[in-house]
Amino acid sequence: MQCNEIRKRLDAWVDGELSDGTADRITRHLKDCPVCRLKAERIEGIVAALDRLPSMAAPAGLSRKTLRAFRAGMEEPGMAEWWRGLTLSMRSAICGATLAGLLFGAVLGTSFATQGAESNANPYQNLYASRGILP
Repeated sequence: MQCNEIRKRLDAWVDGELSDGTADRITRHLKDCPVCRLKAERIEGIVAALDRLPSMAAPAGLSRKTLRAFRAGMEEPGMAEWWRGLTLSMRSAICGATLAGLLFGAVLGTSFATQGAESNANPYQNLYASRGILP
C-alpha cells in the first residue's frame, strides 16, 4: 500500500474498523514508514484525549424535540397538496406548458419520421443534410 492509501485509512485502523488483512498491512507499513507512524500516533493521541473527557448527558427535552422535528419533516406536503395550493391561473399555465411540450415533441417526432422515409440515413443525418451540414 502507498502512503496516501494508508493515511486515508488511519482513522479506521485506530478505531479497529478494518478487516484483519488490511489492518495487518497497515501495521507492517507503519513499522517501516516514520511519517505515517507519526500521523497514526497523533490520531491515537486525539482519540485518547477524547476518551478522557467526561461523558455528558443529553438535555432532558432533546429526544422529544428530535422526534417532533422528524415528524414535522415527514408531514411535508406531497404533490396533491402542492397542486391544490395553486391558483386556477397557475394550474392553467402549467397545463398549457405541458400541452405545448407534448405537441412540440409530437411535431418534432413526425418531422424526423417523414424526413427519414425517403432515405436510408438516420433522422440526425437527414437533419444535418437538410441544413447543409455534413456529419
